[in-house]
Amino acid sequence: MKRKILFISDFDKTLSTGDVGYILSAKLGVPAQAFDRKIEEIQRRNIVQLGGELAHLITRDPDYFGKVSKDLLYEVGKEIKLKKGVPELMNILTGGIDNYSFSPYIVSAAPKECIEKAVERVFPVENIYGTNFIYKNGIVQDVERTNAGHAKVATLDMLKLKENVPRNAIVYVGDGSSDVHVMLHVLSYSGYTITVSPAPYMGHICRRSVISDNVLSVLVPILEDMLKYDQEKVRAYFEGRGHPILEWNRADTEWLDIA
Repeated sequence: MKRKILFISDFDKTLSTGDVGYILSAKLGVPAQAFDRKIEEIQRRNIVQLGGELAHLITRDPDYFGKVSKDLLYEVGKEIKLKKGVPELMNILTGGIDNYSFSPYIVSAAPKECIEKAVERVFPVENIYGTNFIYKNGIVQDVERTNAGHAKVATLDMLKLKENVPRNAIVYVGDGSSDVHVMLHVLSYSGYTITVSPAPYMGHICRRSVISDNVLSVLVPILEDMLKYDQEKVRAYFEGRGHPILEWNRADTEWLDIA
């Protein structure tokens, strides 16, 4: 009998190489530096959950409000560059590995339309949970629901019930501060967390940190820790799929600030 794993991934800088906010801002004539300042100010004031800053700008900031249409969000999605290996990762997860089957989902605070267009023909639309907006005449008016901060936890719990898996059969992959709440939630129930970011605070709450420009790399900790592959068998698995591991370096790094 196969064991089912609920596999949930963030999108921005986890499956994509960049950030949706920068692409959208450029299309609206907002310089990257101005966008950064706006995000920093929102975070300083703590007026939205971590990860919900872009949705706040789109529905509240005069440089964005009334200017963002559904069609524009789809245009942004077309310009998003995915990391290497996204299509194959989804194929592998859908097909399963050994006696494990995977139910993959994307849960992100990025606009749902952007994600849908970026992973079109790669990932099923019904398995994408992003920020949903309320529209009037095709223009964004307000947020219907966002998957930022604690909202990601609620979405994860809903998917757990939908897929009927125990909490220790959940894998979450993310990269930044907006993933902290959901990662701590997953860890508290003995689930498995992976970060694709070198940020020190992420290393404290993740079972494994994997840095690579190819998202197939997230399979390494899954193969080692869940399927109990040794390093030689992991290398053989990747070679068998035509993706030999050229470099594999490990380091236990500690960041200290000593007065």
